[in-house]
Amino acid sequence: MFRIIISTVLVGLFFLGCETKRQNFEPEKVAGSVRYDGTLPASISDVSRYGATLANGQIITKAGLGKVRLPEGYGLLGEFDERFIAASACGKLLVLDATGATVFEYTFEHTVASASVDNNTLAVVDASNRLSLIDMETRTVRYSHKQDNVYALDSRIAAPYFLSSLVLFPTLDGKVVIVDRESATLVRDVVISSEQFFNNVIFLDVVADRMVVATSKRVISINPNATVFLDADVKDVIVLENRVFVFTKDGRVMLADADLNVLKERKFPFAVFSGVMHGEFVYVVEKGGYLIATDLDLTTVNVYKLPDEINAPTFVTHKTVFVDNRSFTLNHQ
Repeated sequence: MFRIIISTVLVGLFFLGCETKRQNFEPEKVAGSVRYDGTLPASISDVSRYGATLANGQIITKAGLGKVRLPEGYGLLGEFDERFIAASACGKLLVLDATGATVFEYTFEHTVASASVDNNTLAVVDASNRLSLIDMETRTVRYSHKQDNVYALDSRIAAPYFLSSLVLFPTLDGKVVIVDRESATLVRDVVISSEQFFNNVIFLDVVADRMVVATSKRVISINPNATVFLDADVKDVIVLENRVFVFTKDGRVMLADADLNVLKERKFPFAVFSGVMHGEFVYVVEKGGYLIATDLDLTTVNVYKLPDEINAPTFVTHKTVFVDNRSFTLNHQ
C-alpha cells in the first residue's frame, strides 16, 4: 500500500542478506482444487482494507469489480454510504458518487490513512494521526485533533465508523476516539493496546450492542456491561452475532464467544493467511497456494489447492478472491 510504511518493508530490510528459508504450510490432506474462473482488465496495483485499485484505475469494493475509474495516482480507500473515497500519496482526497463523478475533494497536509463518509459528514485519519470531522457541504472542519506520533504502521488500517450520533475514530496509536457528531466534541477514548510500533487499529466493527476492535496485538470487545480482551498476534478478525473468529500470524484460527473466551482453536503450521471471508463457512486464503474452509463451529476443516502460490496483491470480498489480474468465486451464501 503506497500510503504508509508497512511492516513487511521494514522486516525485509532488517533481514536483508540473511539466507533463511521459510517453512511452508503442508496440509495432511487436500480435499480438492480451486481454479481461477475470472480475469480482471488489469492487475491490482493497490490494496486497502476495504477496496483495491487496478493499474488502469478501475476499482474493486466488497461488492466486487466496479465500473468507476479513479484518476491516475489515486488509490481506493473504500466504499461508504454508496460513495467511493480515494486518496493520493500527496494528501489529496476525493469522494465520488456511483457514476464516478467527484462530489467532494480536499487536500490534507499529510497522506490520508483511512476515511469514511455518512451523509454530508466526512471522517478522516491522516498519516500524522490527526483525526478530522468535516462538513462536506460547507467545507468546515468541525473537529480536528492530533494524536500521538507514530513511526511504523501495519498496512491494514480500519476506517472511522459512524454509529448513530457518534463517530468512532480508530487511531494509528492503538485507541478508539469517540466523538459526538452533533457537537463535535470528545466523548471518550478507549485504549486497545500500547505497543510502540505497528499499533494502529486494524479492525473495527459494531454488531448488536458490541464494539469489537483489534490491533495487531490485541482484540477487545466492549458492551454496556463489560470490556474484555484477547491478546494474540492478530492477522484478521471476523465478527458474527454470537462468535468471533481471530486469525493469527502464526497460522492459528481461534473461535471465541462474544466475550472473547476461546472455545476452540485450530493450528495450521507455517500457514500465512492473506485473506478471509465468511458465509455458511469461513474461508482462509493461504499464501502457499491453499484455500482453507471450515464450518462456523471450527469442527470440520477442508483444504483445497489453488493453482499457485499467492505472490501478488490480493483482495477478498464476501465470495470472490482477486489475485493480481485473476479471480475465483466460491459458491456459498
